[in-house]
Amino acid sequence: MKNKSSITSPHNKLVKELFSDRQLARAFLEEMLPSEVVYLLNLESLQHQNNSYLSPPMEEIFSDVVVEVNLKNSDDSLQISLLIEHKSYKDPRVSFQLMRYLAEGYWQQLKNKQPLRPIVPLLFYHGRQRWRLKQMEDFFPNYPPIFQRYIPSFGIEFVSLIQMQDERLVQLRDGVLSATLGLLRYSHDWPTLLKRLPRIMESLSSSHGTGFVMSLFVYLFSVTELTVEQLKENLPEEIKTTFMSTYDRIMAEGIEKGIEKGIEKGIEKTILNAFDNGIALETIRVITGESDEKIKQVLQRNHRLA
Repeated sequence: MKNKSSITSPHNKLVKELFSDRQLARAFLEEMLPSEVVYLLNLESLQHQNNSYLSPPMEEIFSDVVVEVNLKNSDDSLQISLLIEHKSYKDPRVSFQLMRYLAEGYWQQLKNKQPLRPIVPLLFYHGRQRWRLKQMEDFFPNYPPIFQRYIPSFGIEFVSLIQMQDERLVQLRDGVLSATLGLLRYSHDWPTLLKRLPRIMESLSSSHGTGFVMSLFVYLFSVTELTVEQLKENLPEEIKTTFMSTYDRIMAEGIEKGIEKGIEKGIEKTILNAFDNGIALETIRVITGESDEKIKQVLQRNHRLA
């Protein structure tokens, strides 16, 4: 039986939303893939794929997002699969689970008579425990080297937020990406998150567009279980000014430009995400700036309310 609470957690939803934004997905890959790999890729060609290589048992372990990217100066392409680890603890079996995932991915390419393209697995882990991901050969340390040829071997790019230095997060070139990873990094540690909020809000201050940034506010309220007013009461004065000025700007932008810039769809998505995460209607009204009637219409239209 699937662990629905982990699969639909606000952490996993936020990462998938980040990767569904082409600009943020490109920024993420530029920062997290090895530089020698990025050098060979035309990230402007990035296209999201609708397929998933997860079998039903693996859906309890991972979420995945698959994108296709061309090589520079070539018609050849490869697939990059972001796998979001549902567990909040390190699991030594994950290398074997990734092997199953890759096998399913290549099998689907063969079955669908597609050209074979390499699949680059990028494992995203936001749990609390530090974790050194073991390669397949690490599981067989007592065997003579001759037997290594029989052990499957494949590369895994591993992004562990708990092991990422604060300086690394701050130095990320995309401010929204920096803020997102910062919120995820400290989502398990509310006191530290409070201390880091000024810098996180500063990263958002130069952002353009409101859709994904609104999702960040929904995530923040989800993981802290606070309303805007409660959050203001718990923030030191110097943090409160920075946080609320950014919040007010984003919300004013979203309401003012919602119709003419197509943000309305983003607000609707925010309402649905907030409702699905158990956030009260009153809090959704504060987050989005929409009326109670408008929010209920969105929920009814999307079969959330009778």
